[in-house]
Amino acid sequence: MPRQKALNQENLRAHNIGVVLAAILRSSQPVSRADISRMTGMTKAAISIIVADLIDREIIREGSPLQLASTGKPSNPLEFVDGKWLGLGVQIHTDGYGFIIQDFNGHVVANQWISDDNDLSNPRRVFDKLDELISPIVHKISKKNHVIGGGLAIPGMVTRDGLLVNAPNLGWSNVNLVEEPFVQKFSLTPLNEANLAAIAQIPGYARVIHDDISSENQLTAGASFIYISTDVGIGGAYIDTGNIVYGDYGTAGEIGHVSVEMNGPLCRCGRRGCMELYAGRHAVLTNAGAPDARKFSASDSYQYITENLSSPKTREALKQATRAMASAIVSTINIVDITHVIIGGFWTHFGQAWLDELRQEISSQLNSVHKQSIIIEFPTIDDHAAVHGAAEFGLRHLIDDVDKFLYESA
Repeated sequence: MPRQKALNQENLRAHNIGVVLAAILRSSQPVSRADISRMTGMTKAAISIIVADLIDREIIREGSPLQLASTGKPSNPLEFVDGKWLGLGVQIHTDGYGFIIQDFNGHVVANQWISDDNDLSNPRRVFDKLDELISPIVHKISKKNHVIGGGLAIPGMVTRDGLLVNAPNLGWSNVNLVEEPFVQKFSLTPLNEANLAAIAQIPGYARVIHDDISSENQLTAGASFIYISTDVGIGGAYIDTGNIVYGDYGTAGEIGHVSVEMNGPLCRCGRRGCMELYAGRHAVLTNAGAPDARKFSASDSYQYITENLSSPKTREALKQATRAMASAIVSTINIVDITHVIIGGFWTHFGQAWLDELRQEISSQLNSVHKQSIIIEFPTIDDHAAVHGAAEFGLRHLIDDVDKFLYESA
């Protein structure tokens, strides 16, 4: 019995530390110890003990005295230490691969993206190339700082236990990612890239909320939304009150494979009329009459479409894509009862005019309750958003698994 009591006390300590760190992350204004006490309901004495420990471990620090809005009196706000605790984000995409190392303040310590590699079909070769990029940098940084793992973003179906079922646009299938030496070496968790891109949009997930960023969209900490990642393939993620919903097997959110036409073309997934076959980048180009769509980059694809807008075939391809996406989005809203939709990736090139057209198409199909609250917008973080989210996924370990990183190795 005494041992069980000790375990409970340790769990409570870890929980309270996570609560304090999350409170600092999710506040859009500087916060003091007293502020955190009010926000969490914890006693000032308990907050002081936790804060002292976190300062000793160089996770947070006291900032310069400010006159805080909460008290009107000068107080020392609590801040995350720059560059001391770091998340590693890695992404493999149809246009290349790369990484980012980022801290809780959103400061990027190191990053690199390789976009001119034409052979991504061999997983081991790609992992070896990434290892060559990342190893010397992590080795140097880790001499004075802590790189605590992160996420590996893949454009395909990844199960909870790290099996890549299929990434057709990479040519990968049935890859046990968690058994890859590269993944183990850097303590990476493989996830679908849409899930990690969605994490990058969640205010206060593992990056402090900055007023200049949070004011650009309508998300708040703990918000629920549907995220749609658009490129060659189309992926999705479902965020419920600030948390990814993975489903039983980790593959929730496959909105690109919602059928919008029962008698439509056959998809590689085995279904007919998948939304991706109309709104995916290669599909739009092919339907618009482009020669060999696979040779076009995202920017070249947009340029081709805009240069051929006078063509009835191009206009019909865009209209068909918009209708297909709207149909899939409406079906998803009806199922999950969430009306905030964020669309990232290729379709952001088409700007606000296209987004308004999509919103109108969606609204025309919604019930009266959902129609009143529909929000359709582009993300605030879109340039390789998944790699940023992957770094935040790593940083979040320090909040959700405090014992492992602070006490088990002590």
